[in-house]
Amino acid sequence: ETSTNPIASIFAWTQGLKYRGEFDGTPEVVKFADALEKVCIDTVESGSMTKDLAILVGPDQGWCTTQQFLDVLDGNLKTEMAKW
Repeated sequence: ETSTNPIASIFAWTQGLKYRGEFDGTPEVVKFADALEKVCIDTVESGSMTKDLAILVGPDQGWCTTQQFLDVLDGNLKTEMAKW
C-alpha cells in the first residue's frame, strides 16, 4: 500500500470550495472547507501522518498508509462537524 500525503490536494480543493462558497453566498460551504483544513492540521499535529511527513519528524515517528490517513481524517472531520 502507498503512503503519500494527500494534504496538498485536499487544500487545493478546500481553497476552491471557499472561493465558491464566498461567490455563491453559502457560508456553510466555507465553514466545511475551513473545518476540513483544521482537521488536516490537527490530525498531523496529533501524530497521525503519512510516511513522507513521518520521515521529516524522525525515525521513531509512526505513520499511516494513505487510506489509513484518509480514514483518520474522515473520523476527525465527522467529530468536528458534530460540534456544529
